[in-house]
Amino acid sequence: MSALLSPFNLAATELRRFRGHPLRTAALVAIILIPLVYGGLYLWFAWDPYGKLDQMPVAVVNEDTGATVTANGETTQINGGDQLIDQLETDRIFDWRFVSASQASQGLDNGDYYMVITVPEDFSTRLASLSGTDPEQATVEFDLNDANGYVAGIMASTVEAELRNQINTAVYVTFATTIFGDLTELHTGLTDAADGAGDLSDGIGTAQTGAEDLQTGLGQLTTGAEQVADGAGQVSDGVDQAVDVAQPVVDTLADNWTQIQTGSAAAADLSTRANSDLDTVYDSLCTANPTADADACARLQTFITDADAVDNDIQNANTTVQDTSTGTLEQASSDLTDLKTGAADVATGAQQVADAAATAETGAGDLADGLTRLQDGADTLATSLTTAAETVPSTNPAEDADNADAYGSPVTVDEDNRNPAGTYGRGLAPFFIAIALWVFGLMGYLVLRTVNSRALAGPLRSVPIALGGWLPGAFLGVLSALVLYLAIDLGLGLDPKHALATVGLSALVILTFSAMAHLCKLAFGTAGSLLLVVLLMLQLTSAGGLYPVETTPKFFQALHPLLPMSYVVDALRVTISGGETSHAVNAVIVLGAYLIGSLAVSSMIVASRRRWKPDSLNVPLQV
Repeated sequence: MSALLSPFNLAATELRRFRGHPLRTAALVAIILIPLVYGGLYLWFAWDPYGKLDQMPVAVVNEDTGATVTANGETTQINGGDQLIDQLETDRIFDWRFVSASQASQGLDNGDYYMVITVPEDFSTRLASLSGTDPEQATVEFDLNDANGYVAGIMASTVEAELRNQINTAVYVTFATTIFGDLTELHTGLTDAADGAGDLSDGIGTAQTGAEDLQTGLGQLTTGAEQVADGAGQVSDGVDQAVDVAQPVVDTLADNWTQIQTGSAAAADLSTRANSDLDTVYDSLCTANPTADADACARLQTFITDADAVDNDIQNANTTVQDTSTGTLEQASSDLTDLKTGAADVATGAQQVADAAATAETGAGDLADGLTRLQDGADTLATSLTTAAETVPSTNPAEDADNADAYGSPVTVDEDNRNPAGTYGRGLAPFFIAIALWVFGLMGYLVLRTVNSRALAGPLRSVPIALGGWLPGAFLGVLSALVLYLAIDLGLGLDPKHALATVGLSALVILTFSAMAHLCKLAFGTAGSLLLVVLLMLQLTSAGGLYPVETTPKFFQALHPLLPMSYVVDALRVTISGGETSHAVNAVIVLGAYLIGSLAVSSMIVASRRRWKPDSLNVPLQV
C-alpha cells in the first residue's frame, strides 16, 4: 500500500516545498495561471474582431458629378454617387467617414483611415452609358495602406463582397432609373392599372349576373312564346276549317242575292196584304157584328197581333236584305279569305317569336359564359399588374439590396456549415487552448523539480519515483486547464457543444503535455526547455490550427500526423463546435500513447540515474 502511495507522497513533498514562502507560493499560482494569461488573453483580444468592423474608420470620397439621361422621352438627372452614399449610410459595415479626397489621402497616410473608397467623377456618366449603344463599365476605387496594418487590409478584403453588394444596390437603382425613368411613377401607374382592372372585374361580375338573369327571363319567354305559337297554330287551323265551310255559303249567297232580294220583297208584300186581309175579316166578323162570339173574336185578335209581329220581322228582314248589296257579300267573302291568311300569318309569327326567343336565350347563355371568361381575364390582369407593381423597385436604397443582389448576381451560393464556430475566437479556440496547455509544461518545470534526488537513493523503484516527479506538474496542470476553461466559457462565451468532453479532453491534454515536458526536462535539463520551445514552434506550424495543413510546405505536412498538437486541435474542434467523433477518439488514443510513452521513458531515465553524487542532493530552486 505504501508503494502505491509513494508517487503521491513524493508529489506532496514537492508541493510542500512551496509553503511558508510568499515567492514560492506565488510561483505555483503563476504556473497555474500561465495558460489563462496566454490563451485567455489572446482569445479575449481576438474573440470577435469582425463583429466590430463598424468601429473601423474607412474614408469615403464622392467625386461623382452626376449625369443627365433621356428615357421614354423624358430627361432625368441621375447621381449614382449619391445613391451609393445613401446605401452606405443605411448599412454601416465600417465606420464611414465621408470626407474630401485630400482629407482621405492624408488620413490614409497617417493611419487615421484603414481604407479609402473613392467614387470617381464619371461614375454616373458611365452608368448612364448603359442605356446607349456604347456602354462603359463604372468603377469604384479601393485604396489600402499595409503600413497601417496588413491584417486590417485583410479584414477589409473579407467584407469586400458585402461592399460590392452595397455598390451594386446603388448602381442598380441608378441603372433602373436610367433605363425605365421614374420608377416611382411606374410603380404608381401599375398600381392604378391593377386597381382599374379590379374595378373592371367587379363590373364584369355585375354584368355577368345580369346576363344570367336575362338568360333566365329569355328562357321563360321562350316557353311562353312556344305556348303562344302552339295556340296560334291551333287557331289558324280552326279558322281554316270555318272559312272552308262559310266561304262557299257566302259565295252562293252573292251569286243569287238579286233573286233573294226579289223573293224577300214579294214575301214582305204578301205578308202586308195578309195582315190587311186579317184586319178586314176582323172588322166584318167582330167589329161590325154585335152578336159575334166574343171568345172567338178575342182569339182572332190575338192571332192578328201575332201576325202583325211576324209581319214586322218580315219587313225588317226584307229591309236588311234590300239594304245588303252583292258587294257586301263579296267583301265578306274577301274578309273570310283575309281572316284565314291572317290567322296563318299570326301562327307563323308566333313560331318565329318562339324561335327568336330561343336564339336569344342561347345568346344570353353565351354572353354569360363570355363574361365569366372575361372576368377571369380581368382578375388575372389585376393580379399580374399587382405583382408587376410589387416587383418594380423603388429608389429607396434600403429596399433595393435584394433587387440589386438578384440582378447583379443572378446565381447565389447556398452555404451550409454543418458545425459552425460562430465567431473568430471560438473557431481558433482549439488551437490556442492547445498552445496554452503546452506552455504550461514549458513553464511548469522551470519551477518544479523533475525528480526527488533523495528518492533516487531510497528503496523505491524507478517507476514510482518518475511518477512522483511528474504528478505535481500534472496536478497543477489539471487545475490550470480548469481555470482556463472556466474563464473562456464564462468570460467569453465559449459554450462548447460537448462541455464535459471538452473538460475531459483538456485534462488528458495537460496530463500528456506535462508528461512530455517532464521527460524533456528530466532527460536534458536546461536544454530540455529549449527542446520544448522547438517542439512548440514545430507544432504551431504543422498542427493546422490557422491554415489548412494542405496549404503549408511539405515539411510541415510531414510533421502534421507525428506531433500530438495536431490531434488535440482536431479533437477540440469536435468537442467545441461539433463534428466526427472519430477525430476525438483518435486524439485520445494518440495522447494516451504519448502519455504512457513519456512516463515509460522517464522511468527508464530515472533507473539510469540511481547512481547519484553528494552534490545532487538538495538541488536549489531555479526560476
